[in-house]
Amino acid sequence: MANSQKGRTSLIRVLARGDQSTKRQGWGYYTLYLKTLKISNFRGIKELSLGFTKGLNILIGENNSGKSSVIDALRICFSYGSLNRDISVRRSDFYVDKRNPDRNIAQIEFHLTFAEDRAEELGIYIDLLVQRGTMQELQLHFNYWLDNKGGIERIRWNIWGGEHEGQQVPSEVLNMFYHIYLAPLRDAERFLRPGRNNRLGELFSTLSRDSAGNILDDDRRQQMAGQLSERLGTQSDWSNLVKGGKNKITEHLDHTVIKGKAPNIDISFLPFEFRKIVDNLRIQFQVYEESILGGDLNKQRYLEIFQNGLGYNNLIYTATVLGDLKNRRENDPDSYMALLIEEPEAHLHPQLQNVFFKYLGELQSDFQIFITSHSPTLAAKAQLDDTIVLYNQNEQIKCLPMSESDLDAENKTYLAKFLDVTRSQLFFANGVILVEGISEALLLPVFAKMIGKSEEEFELTRHGIEVVNVNGVAFEHFARLFNSENPGRRLDVPCSIITDDDRDEESEEISSRAMNAQKLEKGLVKVELATKTFEYELFMAGEKNQEVMIEIFNDMHPKAAKKINQGSSPQEYAQSFLDKVKANKAKSELAHRLAIRLEENKETRKLFKVPKYIGYAICWVVSRKIGEKDV
Repeated sequence: MANSQKGRTSLIRVLARGDQSTKRQGWGYYTLYLKTLKISNFRGIKELSLGFTKGLNILIGENNSGKSSVIDALRICFSYGSLNRDISVRRSDFYVDKRNPDRNIAQIEFHLTFAEDRAEELGIYIDLLVQRGTMQELQLHFNYWLDNKGGIERIRWNIWGGEHEGQQVPSEVLNMFYHIYLAPLRDAERFLRPGRNNRLGELFSTLSRDSAGNILDDDRRQQMAGQLSERLGTQSDWSNLVKGGKNKITEHLDHTVIKGKAPNIDISFLPFEFRKIVDNLRIQFQVYEESILGGDLNKQRYLEIFQNGLGYNNLIYTATVLGDLKNRRENDPDSYMALLIEEPEAHLHPQLQNVFFKYLGELQSDFQIFITSHSPTLAAKAQLDDTIVLYNQNEQIKCLPMSESDLDAENKTYLAKFLDVTRSQLFFANGVILVEGISEALLLPVFAKMIGKSEEEFELTRHGIEVVNVNGVAFEHFARLFNSENPGRRLDVPCSIITDDDRDEESEEISSRAMNAQKLEKGLVKVELATKTFEYELFMAGEKNQEVMIEIFNDMHPKAAKKINQGSSPQEYAQSFLDKVKANKAKSELAHRLAIRLEENKETRKLFKVPKYIGYAICWVVSRKIGEKDV
């Protein structure tokens, strides 16, 4: 039956492939890719649905947001048909409802949907095929549950393909799903060390051609191993060594058996196996450039892999894995292949992260790639549509594929240009405050420690709040990450926008720019406007504020400070101060010195008043509430 099934699947593959024996045109070698993954009741994930792109997929987010769980779910599913599975569902993998201890543990479910660019090749996976009108897709389903029959708890499971439960998936089809997983703490030295099933041997055992273009099929590999055995057997030094050992054994054997009945023995090398030979290959590092050796290669010295740095060892190990995976793709264009990497930034400095990540982007045409990362460097370099943000809010893990967000093409173009390493940290935050300049960015962390009953109540760092300086008023591009009225198309993270209303001095009407900012207030975005400007609001908040700010400005520009006109009202006094600050281009330096003063002087910090609109913005991102705070 097994042979019959294998023959049937092989025939389908041949018919579907037709006469295509070379690399396909268009998108690299592969056309089958994972489109969606739905996870239920797995570890900390109650329900999660993820959409993937065909090439590169980057999962980013804070710690404990489910990134590793998603990767492990893929590992469980992709390796199900393999004899060498290194992961399976365990009792501890079942979701536990922390809010309801009496709730029965539900089934773990994984539902995978694959898309195929070439409809004619869907027949290869006919056991997974689903027809929906004119659309066809492939589905693979996994269910795991706990069985307590007989008083012994066991994990049971059911796997099926297609739309209806019960549709069996032949092992031949399951074997067509292949992946390589690179763990976050990679021991590159161990995986590259000569020995059974090391990664270097894995690469050489699957090479289809040598450097001269000769085909390396099973017959050729066996012949090469035989040549090595034959050469050792005829080499005089080895031959003499073997004969010497044989003579010693025979000498003693003659004295330990009955005379005339001693057995005739011979000693020879075991037939070499190709895989065992390549498993003993090792990587070394040449100390000298060959150009300085004068052609005498005997002078060359080598360093072992353990003498190299962790970062470069990881790159060598990863390059070996990529070589193996790409070679498999060339040999088997019909199978599904994936590369799963956790934290590719491990042990790599930012510039090297950029180089490595760029190369991964070039490989996405050869196989589907899934990456998890905590690195803002990688988040800044990634295409937005390749990025999936995961976050944990109120013990619920959620995600937003950027390709499914409310960002339009203009927003994505802008963010791709301006999401640098610093601004990309917003994807890892529990709350985000968008500000228009460096002054607000410098002072907000200090103000947050001043508005609560204790410094810790609203401290931004403790609450995972990121202040993002947009360097202007282009708030819309950032705000649309958070303000969709459809919860499924926004990040479930509160966002405050702090900006100036730039009102007209005569009409007191706020600027059109400020009106546009107010229109962004929906979803999880709240907008707080300063009367006129940030510095004006600070100055007007209290007498101690005026005293401290005048004192700091006087230290910076004593001549200009003497010309500040107190006027007939606090408003005139504040406007005169603001005019002098602007004229001397002192806004950022003033904010910097004020932040230091407030941090270092407890008495000043106690008497200095934080404007209410600032307090409201901070309260929103920390607690999702805005109320009359004692600010």
